[in-house]
Amino acid sequence: MSIIRHQAILFVGTDAEMARLIHGTLSVAGYQVLVAPDHEAARAYHDPPPALVIVDTAPGLGELAPARLMREQLVTTPIIALTRLPDEVLSRAMERLRLSSLVKPVTPALLLATVADEIEWAQNQGAHTRITSPLETLAISDDLVFFLGDRQLAPPLDATYRWTAELENALAKASLGPSDLALFELFDGQNTLADIIAGLPHLEPKILFLATYLARVGWLTPSAAELAPGGASPPAS
Repeated sequence: MSIIRHQAILFVGTDAEMARLIHGTLSVAGYQVLVAPDHEAARAYHDPPPALVIVDTAPGLGELAPARLMREQLVTTPIIALTRLPDEVLSRAMERLRLSSLVKPVTPALLLATVADEIEWAQNQGAHTRITSPLETLAISDDLVFFLGDRQLAPPLDATYRWTAELENALAKASLGPSDLALFELFDGQNTLADIIAGLPHLEPKILFLATYLARVGWLTPSAAELAPGGASPPAS
């Protein structure tokens, strides 16, 4: 059963294609989506303030100006800026403005996960925003995130997966926190990857990226391999 959220999400920008993506994706997920072309038009939606604001930006001088103007109007509301691939200067500016970011192009799954993550953080931590991503606990580069995020490259979703001894040994030496270890514990050979993702839609991108990485380095294998004749793993394709 889908979760009906009802929170209002305000998109500020003139990109019609981006507006359609955001409206279509978030509306289906149960959010109320409001659209304004600029910060002046957005004032009509300030009372009551939205649960979260998504601001589109354009490359070049003053790239963050639209987000800065929205931050001045909505001091405590979580704001996500849609940006180009961030550089050091841009990241410092976003930190000063207390903005989170999504790098374009944005996929529906990552959009949903980021919006839910930001709203949950704001509700649990008070009126506060952060520089973050649903992928923050995975120590991998942006390039690798996008590469592993291609569903065509992901492990089969209809198989159950289990740890290898190599992964278990690595985890024993890694000193990871409980929340990080919980992600690995999902791969217990009992549920398919599709079941895991369906049960944790908020974490879908993180689970998919993690499973893809672990399968590629040989630290996660399909449990069905144990059913091969003689208990041997089937040859790699």
